[in-house]
Amino acid sequence: MKKIIIALVLGLLLVAGLSAAEVKTVIKFASVAPEGSTWMNTMEDFNTELKEKTSGAVEFRFYSGGVSGDETDVLKKMKINQLQAAGFTSQGMGEVVKEVRMLNLPMIFKNYKDIDYVMEKMSPFFDKEFEKKGLVILGWPEVGFAYVFSKKKIESLKDFQSIKMWIWGNDALVGTMFKNLAITPIPLSLVDVMQSLQTGLIEGVYGSPLSAIALQWNTKVKYMLDMKIANVPGGILINKKAFDKLTPEQQKLIKTLSKKYFTKLTQLSRKENDDALAVIQKQGMIFTTISTAEDKKFFEDVSVKTAKDLVGKFYTQAQLDEMLGYLKSVKK
Repeated sequence: MKKIIIALVLGLLLVAGLSAAEVKTVIKFASVAPEGSTWMNTMEDFNTELKEKTSGAVEFRFYSGGVSGDETDVLKKMKINQLQAAGFTSQGMGEVVKEVRMLNLPMIFKNYKDIDYVMEKMSPFFDKEFEKKGLVILGWPEVGFAYVFSKKKIESLKDFQSIKMWIWGNDALVGTMFKNLAITPIPLSLVDVMQSLQTGLIEGVYGSPLSAIALQWNTKVKYMLDMKIANVPGGILINKKAFDKLTPEQQKLIKTLSKKYFTKLTQLSRKENDDALAVIQKQGMIFTTISTAEDKKFFEDVSVKTAKDLVGKFYTQAQLDEMLGYLKSVKK
């Protein structure tokens, strides 16, 4: 009997010891960014420091390269807790808080100063709006300025209108811009773009230079229209329920590391996008520009019209005026 009791006690102690060793929080994190990209390398560094400073109590588990589906799929999985966190472009962020789409209105932002100042002023508003939706913003790492890449040369409005352009799903913002440019785009998910370029279903795509290389689109197109079509912010979201389960110390650490790594990621993204422009040009990409003043004016008019058309769909007139006011006050 005594031996049985001792065995039971030892067994209970063993189970308790195993349970204590195994108690940890694993945050399942999805991203369309491929493994080995700057985005995922930075997340790996973030994860390494997080594990070290929590003694393995908290860590990320990554699902990169779009294996968890498009951004809409990822948001659905986050709602049912299959995933707890993810990296998004402004399109995905805008599915949660539609006002985010102000940040990538066509041809509104001209440079990094514009972006930094507007984000400084408007981040508190976005933090509150996402929290209302049960999500916490960990950071705003940029994707970069988007350009149009195509198989055929674009030097005029007419050239642009002749291209079979891709649009990411049913993106109403980009769709409105294309409508105002008299372009009927072909809607596809992000994961279908490469094959569609290969088959000729589409002839033009849009994205940052770095993303064009990361997704290998640069191997299927020949031209880049040297015009900043839009600023494309990114964002890192975590379920508030998952975040609230962390200890206050762990929450503070994640916030601190987020600021460190996502500020670094934005700076890296900017540098690597600039570097990517040089790389694709060296590889033979031909940069083109809109040649006539008349066509340039038309693009400017489309920028203004698109912003106005989307009032009431993504944001109010007051919110648009607020953002445009910040842009006017940026020191040039």
